[in-house]
Formats: sequence, structure tokens, C-alpha cells
Amino acid sequence: MRKSLFFLLLVLLAAGCFSALAESTYTAPDYEWNFIKKIPMKPKYTEDVEHHGTVERLTYTTHSYALEAVAAGNVLSAQDDNPDIPAIDAEALCGGQTEFLLEKELYVYLPYGYDPARQYNVVYALHGTDAHADYWIGDTATGKSTLKLLDRMIEKGECEPFILVTPTYYSIPEDKQDLFPDYWSGDALANVWPMYFWQEMRNEIIPLIDSTYSTYGDSREHRAFVGLSRGSMTTVNSIMLHCLDQFAYFGSYSGIWCDFDLFRSTLCSEEYKDLPILFWYNGNGTADFALPNHEAFRDLCLREMPDRFTDGENYAWVCFKGASHAYNAWLPDLYNSMLVFFTK
Repeated sequence: MRKSLFFLLLVLLAAGCFSALAESTYTAPDYEWNFIKKIPMKPKYTEDVEHHGTVERLTYTTHSYALEAVAAGNVLSAQDDNPDIPAIDAEALCGGQTEFLLEKELYVYLPYGYDPARQYNVVYALHGTDAHADYWIGDTATGKSTLKLLDRMIEKGECEPFILVTPTYYSIPEDKQDLFPDYWSGDALANVWPMYFWQEMRNEIIPLIDSTYSTYGDSREHRAFVGLSRGSMTTVNSIMLHCLDQFAYFGSYSGIWCDFDLFRSTLCSEEYKDLPILFWYNGNGTADFALPNHEAFRDLCLREMPDRFTDGENYAWVCFKGASHAYNAWLPDLYNSMLVFFTK
């Protein structure tokens, strides 16, 4: 009996090992691009250069589309593996109110020598949980490093001069701030903000940027959208599913958290089937809790949507050894993205 149990245990363990191996058989091809593939980054990537871009801050009025969806009773929520997100209490959040307006701000990086007489590509970059519009290029530790990276890339000619815009997906009215004291475990709308940010992008942010700066206007081939963590969730659930007519380049750093069947059916719909995704860069780390989710979505996309995504052509996957859910992986992700954006 003991021998039988021991043998059964060995069989189960072996099956588990083989299963694990089967799940990790993906190997990224040898890409033609000089991606950063190891962290920490070499100091040269953020060394100071002679010429620096400038950062401007814009304010605008917008709806809190997520809160208005809650008030209307038809709220959509992305799913992830966080068990601590509380249930939505519409009465406590809305109190019978159906419209919510607020003032918000975003940051804009203009490359050195910005010239209103020429047109610029635009990259929109989102933060993750508990960060805000200043994460990427504000007066923060992360912001200062990002600015050095951008200045260096442009000065060294590694990418064309471009405009970087960093908004926030949070839309919490002033009188509702006390209802969101803990972004990590007390935010009932943690997975709701990413589902409705596309409305703000279409209605307020894109028109604001295109009317303020010298862009290519209504041209998806000259816009990119990237995000980290819940910003990546937003990139896929909001922008790829609702704004594919506005963007052709995407970057997902540390996770996806999107219904794949919905993703596939939307991209194959009559509305979007003829809109090519010119590049989708995906980055993660071997110690990142978001890795399994991201790997699973990667495998489905490459296997089930070969007409949309070809690894090494309009898709790339970089996984940093030892990298966790942190900025020291997301900054090289941004660098890698800029090597392939706007080159088609």
C-alpha cells in the first residue's frame, strides 16, 4: 500500500513537472531591435546630456465616467486576482447623484527644440495603482529618471523627437476623496477606473493635446499608448478595446487582466478588423506577480490571433530575469518601446 502511494505520488509530481514545463515552453525569438534585456540598467541610459526637454502641466475639466457608470447601475469591472477589493456601494459612492465633473491635470514632455512648425508623434503613458499623473515625468524620483532617459534617447538619435503625455486614470471628485482612503485594498473602483478611461481619452485628453501642441492630428499611426500594472490593464481594456481607431502602437508592462474572448472578438469586429496594430511591446519580470497572467494572455494572442500578432514583426516579449513589479523594469520597458514605435 505504501509503495503504491509512493509510486502515485511520484507520478503526480512528474505530471506536475511536465505540466509546468509545458506551460513555459515559449521562447522569444532573436529580435532585430537592441532591446535592454537585463536589469539593473546600465547607468549610461540615464546619464545627463547637454540638451533637455521641458515639462508642462495642463488642467482640464472632465466627467468621472466610472462614477457615472456606477450611478447608472451598469458598471463594468476588470478582473484580477486581488481578493481585497471591496464590493461597490453605489449609494455610498453616488448618493443619488448621476453626473460628476472635476478638474484634472496631466503632464506633457516636449523634446528639446520643440518647434510648433513641425509635427510630432505622441506617446501617452499611464501609471499604476496609487500613483498619479506625475509618476512618469513629474518632479519625482521616477519622473527625473524618465526625463533623463527620454533626453538621452532623443539626443543620441535612438528615436525621433516625440511628445510624452502622462495623465491619470483616477477621476475622484474633491468631495469624494474620503471614500478612497486606501488605493491598495480599499478602492472599490480599482478595476473600474481602467474600464472607463477611454471616454476621457476620446472626449477630453486627445482633443486637448491635439489643440495645444503640434501633433499629426487625427492619425492613429502617430499615437502610442503604454501603461504599467493597472495602467497596462487600462491600456488593453480601455484603449485597445475602445480606441483602436485612435492608436496603432501599444506597450503593456507587468500584466494584462483582460477577457481574452472579448479582446479577440473586439479586434476582429467589423469596426476594428481593418485597423492594424503596428506594434505591441510586452514586458514583465521573472519575480513579478503579474507574470503568469501576462504569459497566459501572450500565449493566447500568439496562438489564437496569428493574423493580428506575429512575434518579431509587430509583437515583442521581454522578460527581465529577477525583475519584480517595479520601476527598474518599467523604465527599460519604455526605452524598448521607443525603439520600435513609429518605425513602420
